[in-house]
Amino acid sequence: MSKSVSLEFHGAAGSVSGSCFELRSADRCVIIDCGLFEGTRTLEALNRGSFGFDPASVNAVILTHARLDHSGRLPLLARHGLCAPLWCSQPTADMLAPLLRGNAEILKADATRRNARDDRLDRPPFVPLYTEEDVGACLAAIVVAPLCEWIDLGAGWGFRLWNSLHITGSTSVELMIDDLRILFSGNVGEGSAVLCAGAELGGFDHVICETTFGDSVREPILLSDRREQLARHVETTLRDGGNLVIPSEALEQTQAVLEDLADLIDSGRIPILPILVDQPYSAEMAAAILLHRDPALNLLLRPNVQFDCAAAGSAAQSDVYGAIILAASRNCQTGPIRRHLIQNLPRPQSRILFVNNQVAGSLGERLLSRPEEVRISGHDVRVVADIVTLDAYETHADRAALLQWICTRAPVSGSIFLVHGDKAALATLALDITHHPDLCQPIVPALGDIWQLGAAKPATRLHTA
Repeated sequence: MSKSVSLEFHGAAGSVSGSCFELRSADRCVIIDCGLFEGTRTLEALNRGSFGFDPASVNAVILTHARLDHSGRLPLLARHGLCAPLWCSQPTADMLAPLLRGNAEILKADATRRNARDDRLDRPPFVPLYTEEDVGACLAAIVVAPLCEWIDLGAGWGFRLWNSLHITGSTSVELMIDDLRILFSGNVGEGSAVLCAGAELGGFDHVICETTFGDSVREPILLSDRREQLARHVETTLRDGGNLVIPSEALEQTQAVLEDLADLIDSGRIPILPILVDQPYSAEMAAAILLHRDPALNLLLRPNVQFDCAAAGSAAQSDVYGAIILAASRNCQTGPIRRHLIQNLPRPQSRILFVNNQVAGSLGERLLSRPEEVRISGHDVRVVADIVTLDAYETHADRAALLQWICTRAPVSGSIFLVHGDKAALATLALDITHHPDLCQPIVPALGDIWQLGAAKPATRLHTA
């Protein structure tokens, strides 16, 4: 007989970011992910609010992958009393250190910049969300969980990690609580599941699935075609004498773009030109990812690629032309990218190339609508530069692939929860599931909802936010 287990949604419920889910019984509390809220200032304010649980009461944290919308609040857990192990895959553990340290540096720089603005002179000082010391305490809690290996959490609780095919080290989390079988998708990539030996792919009581691209259909693109599209953007920008500015995800997406640029240069398709990577700890991040992604490709030895954040930043303040600039963050809400946008948006020769989806309400989303002017860090900035997209670097499953992912995990005898998506994505995938004869009715939870989970029966709502 299974325990009474509750599932509470502390993030990614009705929004794309802030993933954080709490499973609790009378004798155990397990947290799946603890990511940053991204998008509007209202959403970002949730990062400074209550977790909704006491970190000191947590018995284990399980991280699906290292991207900040899943991992970015982990140092806050350490600051507020977490003393439990933080479980993740080996690649995720390797990448988490430079990612979180780099984000702490960005948070500190943003606080300094905000406090220096004239319109904040009479206000209380802005304090960074967390510090390098908090990151250190978080990293000290990491315990590596090998893929497909059952980890005993005590009191009838156990879990194992499945490869989710999203980015390097990304996983889904399968939990067994007595006879209750639960699956958290993490972020799902495209491709066939990598089976764990002797494991049953379907037959869960409850499945919690992301829906980031639940309303989108993307055509597959060959690597050669992706590189050719990137080469054309480089050619056009160089011909005009401007900079190609790419707001990019610090984790893996930046490295994928760099790999493509290296291939284009080596093949003679584009000339050797300066590439500035303006992301804190970018060299350490590249080394950590390439260790698992492509150990033979050493981007750090290329003299035209500048990983030094300070050097890249200072160079950006001068009249740099004819360069490729990859800068954090992807949604343009924070980080070095804002400085580069201030420099390059007023230049008709420059081009801003978005290589990922932009969270609703973010500066990146506003730029995609091509306004005449935007406000960045207290500056009114004219938008004259060309603004284009290249979505071939997305690693999320689209609408059809997400539905297929859920179907291959059938039968689901309890409930299917849809999370980590905007309103349109959630509604579209929910409708697809409703029309599928072999799937149970989906649940789209709200932030703060609490549901009771039982074996082989639908979840029941205990609390409405």
